[in-house]
Amino acid sequence: GIVGDIPILNKDSNQIKSVVYTGTLYKKFGIMNLIEAFSKIEDQNVVLKIAGNGDASSLIKEYAKRDNRIIYLGQLSNADAIRLQLEATVLVNPRPNDEAYTKYSFPFKTMEYLVSGNPVISFKLDGIPNEYDDVLIYFQENSIESIKAKLCEVLNLTDKERYLIGQRARNFIIDNKTPAAVGMKIYNLLNDNNKD
Repeated sequence: GIVGDIPILNKDSNQIKSVVYTGTLYKKFGIMNLIEAFSKIEDQNVVLKIAGNGDASSLIKEYAKRDNRIIYLGQLSNADAIRLQLEATVLVNPRPNDEAYTKYSFPFKTMEYLVSGNPVISFKLDGIPNEYDDVLIYFQENSIESIKAKLCEVLNLTDKERYLIGQRARNFIIDNKTPAAVGMKIYNLLNDNNKD
């Protein structure tokens, strides 16, 4: 699986910061809003790295031609996608909360992102339990301006602030959501119930 001894990469604070999305590139998943918002960021020391395939791929390639900070990597192996997530400054899931299925949808990607130890920005989907509110950073609203503002806010944090946010999220997943942690909870629950 994705959880284990993941190396914490030393991120040199002068290096270029990267916003990363890995996954399905469907327009309905909000990827174009992310790209539009990123395009409006003026900082030249920030890149947007996108990996995956879908109906937005050709449009993303067009944006990448116009803005050399947008890097389209195509479909990556799982190992390369995870490496990209580990090296990111911030991970983004731009899927908006505007379709019926999001009520029941908890993107596995969110778990995968949180384990990276980097800050994760997403929309508060109806399917995301409130216990994640302390470890996810939420876009306020589904607009280009709002997405841009939240990206800038997180990119402008200090390295240490971002590190602490990422570690809190990673520890939350490892302590609560790995198979071993879930198994332990069930075991304790059954034991507690048998004491009566």
